[in-house]
Amino acid sequence: MTARTVVQSIAGATLSISAYLPVTYDAAGYQDTGMDWTTVGQVENWGNHGVKANVIEFTPVDTGVVTKMKGSKNYGAMPLIIGSIPSDAGQVICKAASESNNHYSAKLVYYDGEVHYLDVIVSSFEYQDGAANDVSRIAVTLDLCRAQVVVAAV
Repeated sequence: MTARTVVQSIAGATLSISAYLPVTYDAAGYQDTGMDWTTVGQVENWGNHGVKANVIEFTPVDTGVVTKMKGSKNYGAMPLIIGSIPSDAGQVICKAASESNNHYSAKLVYYDGEVHYLDVIVSSFEYQDGAANDVSRIAVTLDLCRAQVVVAAV
């Protein structure tokens, strides 16, 4: 599979969530037909996702030069902004997951067919009510628990 060579719009992309976990945390495990995915409707913004390493610093007295090296990895948190629809099945799962200690699976599908699979916990589900001209939204945070699995478009 060849990775794409041009930038793409996020328009047309979808986010799905599943209470099922894959047997293996690779493309084959996530693509198992036993996985039951529910689309989360009305996602306005996915936020960022990926890895960030802590930086360890050490400064020996004799040189005074700061030495830097990579420390532990953190796969981060993905802050979602969603238009609130209490009857949306995906939003219902996110709300239930925010009260659970369990891990969930998430799937991002881009319009060109590229897929990102994530092992997550839902660490927040907050209502964002604003002023008269605002849309009722919810802020949901997906904390990534391991490296994402990226499957290039075919």
